Amino acid sequence: MEHTQDYEKRLISLKQALNTFEKSMHIDDSAFSDIEQDTIKSGQIQKFVVCVELFWKMAKKFLYEIHGLEAISPKMVMKELYRAKYTNEMNYEVLIEMINDRNRLSHVYNEEQFNEIYCRLNEYLDLMNTLLKKIG
Repeated sequence: MEHTQDYEKRLISLKQALNTFEKSMHIDDSAFSDIEQDTIKSGQIQKFVVCVELFWKMAKKFLYEIHGLEAISPKMVMKELYRAKYTNEMNYEVLIEMINDRNRLSHVYNEEQFNEIYCRLNEYLDLMNTLLKKIG
C-alpha cells in the first residue's frame, strides 16, 4: 500500500532516530569517568524520549491511513495498535509503561527513577524496532 509523503517522512525520521539510539546503547562506557558515564546515559535517555515521540506519532499516522482510526494521544495509539492486533497484550503493557516512563522523565528528575527507566531502554528499543517492522 502506498503511503502519503508525510507518513514516509515520519517513517524515515523514526528509523534514523532508532538507529542512532541503538548505536548509543552499544557504547562501552566502562573506561569513562562517572560524570562522562552520566553524560552518556543522559544522552541515551534523551534519544529514547525522541524515539518514543516519533514512534507514537508515526503509529498514529499509520493507524489513520491504513485503518481510518483516529487516536489522539500516545496511550490511545498504543491501545489501537493492540486492538488492531499489531501487538499482543504483554507488549501492549510494555508500550504503556514506555509512554509512562517517557512522561516521568519530562516532569521531575529523580535519580532512582532515572536509573530504573534506564534499565528498560533496551527492551523499549527492541519493541519499537519489532513494531516498526510490522507497521513501517
